[in-house]
Amino acid sequence: MKIINPYAEKLNIPAEVLKPRRTNNHYLQFIEVITYYHQYQREEKVDKQTGEVYIETTLEDIEEANKLLAEILLRKSDELTGACRNYLEQVKHYIKEREKNNQSEEPNIGFTNREIRRALRVNPNNQKRYNLSLISNHYIRKVKGKKGQAYHYQIVSYEEFTALQSKITNVLDDNLKKLRAKKGKKAPVAVA
Repeated sequence: MKIINPYAEKLNIPAEVLKPRRTNNHYLQFIEVITYYHQYQREEKVDKQTGEVYIETTLEDIEEANKLLAEILLRKSDELTGACRNYLEQVKHYIKEREKNNQSEEPNIGFTNREIRRALRVNPNNQKRYNLSLISNHYIRKVKGKKGQAYHYQIVSYEEFTALQSKITNVLDDNLKKLRAKKGKKAPVAVA
């Protein structure tokens, strides 16, 4: 069954995605798979020139693809590896919980490697690799310590991942809103 996506040229992925051409191709293919999955709920159409039977992608297919791909697009937009991102988010969560339970007037937002290894049970070699990546990408910074002593680190921003998440979701939602607004007009046919 041939699938035609009349919205293919109007869809765009977030600018934050690191490999946009490849990811855009995956995005369109995923929409095609969802359309194919719903093929029995779609009206079959016939190409007048070739006589070929096909079905068209609907806005509901695109909406479903957006819901399923939002997390994947978020990971493809992140400059950190998945494991490093998970480590950073666990550290953020740990520090927030520690501060919530800390009753002193002066907040202690810094952390040491030993403290995090004990709390999160992280392998020291993995932690070293994660910290190097986080420092070089400016997600954490050293605030005190020198060679032979414990280094103290601080997280630069607690909201950066949430902001990236909302950017991705907003781009996908805006695509859908624009397509729904133009639905009354005839869209040009493009093969996905």
